[in-house]
Amino acid sequence: MKRSLAGVLMIMALGLAYAKDKSMVGVSEKVAVASRDGKVLVTLTVSNKTAQPIYLWKVTYQSEQLFGPEFDISVAGSAAPVNYIGPVVKRAPPGPDDYVKVEPNGVLRNTIDITGAYDFLPGKRRYRLSHTGSYVLDLQQLDHPVAMKPASTVFTHTQVAQPAEQ
Repeated sequence: MKRSLAGVLMIMALGLAYAKDKSMVGVSEKVAVASRDGKVLVTLTVSNKTAQPIYLWKVTYQSEQLFGPEFDISVAGSAAPVNYIGPVVKRAPPGPDDYVKVEPNGVLRNTIDITGAYDFLPGKRRYRLSHTGSYVLDLQQLDHPVAMKPASTVFTHTQVAQPAEQ
């Protein structure tokens, strides 16, 4: 009896730990990519269909450009990654002012131009882009982010070869 009670308690503790790290039902992210006029524009849309606000990092959800490798991009149908070649900005740990609030039943949408930030291959190619966003529930507990379910999409982009430097 002691053995089975200990087993049940262990399973309950593991379940609570798992639930703590799971994203809340009702918070979701969608990613869409538009490739036109030589540009690759990524739109992130976060929906908060819960009864409490969530907080998103402004650098990802309000900037128009990237400051680090935010997305996983690969050539569709292969594992060949597309390298991030954009700026990498070292930052202090984020504080409460670095987050944007999404009200209950609210939606936040942001479009980021990633054209020069990734080393897209010359010519017309299909790519897969994935993103795993996160949010916090309490600005006093920024060290407890909650990961959202990964969002991904496939898109086609034509990269014009740049002339060789002389």
